[in-house]
Amino acid sequence: MKNRLILVEGIPGSGKSTIAYKIKEYLESQGIKAKLYSEGDAHPADLAWNACLTIDEYTHILNSNPELKEKIKENTKIEGDYAIIAYTKLGLPMKGSELTKYFESKEVYDGRATLETFKKLHFQRWEQFAKSMEKDKSVAIFECAYLQNHVNELMGCHEKSSEYIEGYMFELIETVKCLNPKLIYLTQPDVEETIKRVAAERVTQDKSKWDDWIDLVIRYVEGSKYGQSKGFKGYEGTIEFFKDRKKIEENIIAKLSIDKAVINNSDYNWDMVFDKVIEELDINN
Repeated sequence: MKNRLILVEGIPGSGKSTIAYKIKEYLESQGIKAKLYSEGDAHPADLAWNACLTIDEYTHILNSNPELKEKIKENTKIEGDYAIIAYTKLGLPMKGSELTKYFESKEVYDGRATLETFKKLHFQRWEQFAKSMEKDKSVAIFECAYLQNHVNELMGCHEKSSEYIEGYMFELIETVKCLNPKLIYLTQPDVEETIKRVAAERVTQDKSKWDDWIDLVIRYVEGSKYGQSKGFKGYEGTIEFFKDRKKIEENIIAKLSIDKAVINNSDYNWDMVFDKVIEELDINN
């Protein structure tokens, strides 16, 4: 198959997870080995839910938490001068844990790392991933690791211009051009209806462990540099944030020089959408 990397993108609630999984199942049914990296998974290229510590900070954490030492080591990669820890894999409570709070303060995302560090770490990761696929004949499927995660960070946390974001995204895709990446973008014409729908679906039963998805997103938007500069507040401000993000993503897609398909998913008809995806996947090349 020519496309060794498939990027599934779209705003929250557009069906990325569902379609990405269906792509994996379909490829495997056709005898093609496929690896799906969903949002929240340990990821070979992306750094969401990872803490970035200096080597001294990492050593201190190991010495201060002897009962977790081996677990932390298992979920850490030393990359240059930094220790990158996938801290959500440590089994720590996501609310109320001081160690979790510390790792959150060292997140690669959410504007906690400098833009220079954020870019350096990610470009290294994407380049290394491309090299690792040279002898691996499987197809990798990334959910939201290209557009969503990077545009959110660059627009929301670093308040970069659309021109800067476009340049960054074009440069990033060059690191994996050898894999002939294909972008599948699931578009939703009515952003508010989509966010309302997904907010109703992603409700947490035990609020002592985790807040509802929409509350987390509102908090993110209100706390972001972009949200503050625009005066975005509450649910209405969050809708405006996603409308702005969608515009930037659509402009990037229009100029991307890779295989791509924009598929309307306004009816949430997964079978119909997937039929269109199948038409776009050329497994014979």
